[in-house]
Amino acid sequence: MSDLGDVFDAGHDEFAVLGPVLWNPIGEATVAEAGVAPGERVLDVCCGAGSSAIPAARAVGAGGHVDAIDLAGRLLEQGRANAAGLPQLTFTHADATRWDTTGYDVVQCVFGVFFLPDMDAACARLAGLARPGGRFVVTTWGEHAISPVPEILGEAVVAEGGEPKASAGRGPGARINTPGMLGDWLSGLGLGDIRVATVEHSMPLDDDTSWAIVMGSAMRMRLSGVTESLLPRVRARFVDLLRARKVDRMNAVSLIGIGRTAQ
Repeated sequence: MSDLGDVFDAGHDEFAVLGPVLWNPIGEATVAEAGVAPGERVLDVCCGAGSSAIPAARAVGAGGHVDAIDLAGRLLEQGRANAAGLPQLTFTHADATRWDTTGYDVVQCVFGVFFLPDMDAACARLAGLARPGGRFVVTTWGEHAISPVPEILGEAVVAEGGEPKASAGRGPGARINTPGMLGDWLSGLGLGDIRVATVEHSMPLDDDTSWAIVMGSAMRMRLSGVTESLLPRVRARFVDLLRARKVDRMNAVSLIGIGRTAQ
């Protein structure tokens, strides 16, 4: 998990570029679908720079509290700066698999559960941090999200002499990327009153945002074998391929799954 924190810390500048066009709209949609209410206590897991923690803090108001945890220290710094004036929000450098505070009204994780070691066991444990009747909320990519951006990046890497990387679609996120699969998975965690919302979102791609999604997300790991000297050529090739194929937007369709713990 700490290695993943390092990946996101390395891309903290690009991560910030993505906030207004990607992370923030989906984080706000998650909080709205979860029905976070005044006075509630919320745990935001894999919080990044606060794209879902900040709207949650606004929703709970002065009478509530939000704990936001992540392993990426630089993103937490961004979050603290972004959350000025929200004393009910606390950012903490912490491992989600070891966090043990309980009794939350809402435990939410936006684009993070597929990074947890043993996603099923980790999420069952996280859901158990909610109070009886509390909500466990997971936001994940929809089945056709992001493509063809990673595939085009892979082509650019190979064309410039780099090593191809395995498709991220084979990871645990592929198990929960349709409404039916996400709902079934939440049910398998022992949750009830399950519903899944589909959020349609499209991110504009220009030279800056297209490279930001590579460097400011887990897609950055696909460049692990690319040398610093080769990186500018990969970027140029990647941008040229996007233009040639008229890919000027990224499909960011997302699924928000909500389940309740037993009373």
